[in-house]
Amino acid sequence: MDPTLAVARVNSFAAISWAWAVTFAPRVLAAVIIIVGGLLLSYWLRRMVRGFATRSRRFDPTLEPVLLAAIRYSFIILIALLVLNQLGIQTTSLLAVLGAAGLAIGLALQGTLSNIAAGIMLLWLRPFRIGDYIEVNHISGRVEETGLFACVIRTYDGARLFAPNSTIWNFALRNDTATGRRLLALGITLANEAEAPGRTAIEAAMKGLPGILDNPAPEIFLDSVGTGSVTLTCQLWTRSTDYGQMQREIAARIRAQLTAAGIAPADILGIARIAPDPADPIRFVDL
Repeated sequence: MDPTLAVARVNSFAAISWAWAVTFAPRVLAAVIIIVGGLLLSYWLRRMVRGFATRSRRFDPTLEPVLLAAIRYSFIILIALLVLNQLGIQTTSLLAVLGAAGLAIGLALQGTLSNIAAGIMLLWLRPFRIGDYIEVNHISGRVEETGLFACVIRTYDGARLFAPNSTIWNFALRNDTATGRRLLALGITLANEAEAPGRTAIEAAMKGLPGILDNPAPEIFLDSVGTGSVTLTCQLWTRSTDYGQMQREIAARIRAQLTAAGIAPADILGIARIAPDPADPIRFVDL
């Protein structure tokens, strides 16, 4: 190859490279600044929201994960658009392509989109809040986090359960802590001759027991009479936070009081936690 031609080609390549560098280097540098600045701004804004949520008593902790996720993804989309525009890529046509691709992806990910819709409805209607104990669709536990896609629930045995929002929204939900108090009922079966001292012993067992609420007042009544035995029903209200501990203690406390009252163990035929009958007026107590 002619040395003069080779030198000319090298000079031409160098000139073109220099022109590209002069043209695009500022754009690339600006794109890098946009990325770094956007990420720092996103981090600062999320940190500010998290700090405000921690300090403010009026801020619902349920909204914190959703707001943080919304800020993060909004900044990612905004940064991507600004960077593409800075590099000279027409975002208008790109958005049209992304819209068509988004439609196809949305049809393919209908389950995921249903989780987002369910998450929005859960945040809008607030059937539960962070810290509530819920039971829904064979899932039970204390809510630790509510997101756009799923809820994080801590089960009674300490496991961390990741439940998609649609599995919670589409089924009847029971919130055990929303009202602040719960009804605890026990059936105590005694021999016929032990009814009177048994009633007195049960009253003594409930008297002064921490966690029992005065309103509605505890009740003891004759529920049924059998051959040689009677069943007394004991109904009391307790705080939701004390419910688990109360149902463990009350049966043992009643048994101890029955024994202390001189009732023979053979006359204590059964002590069991029960659900009130549908016709029981206690179900219509105004909470």
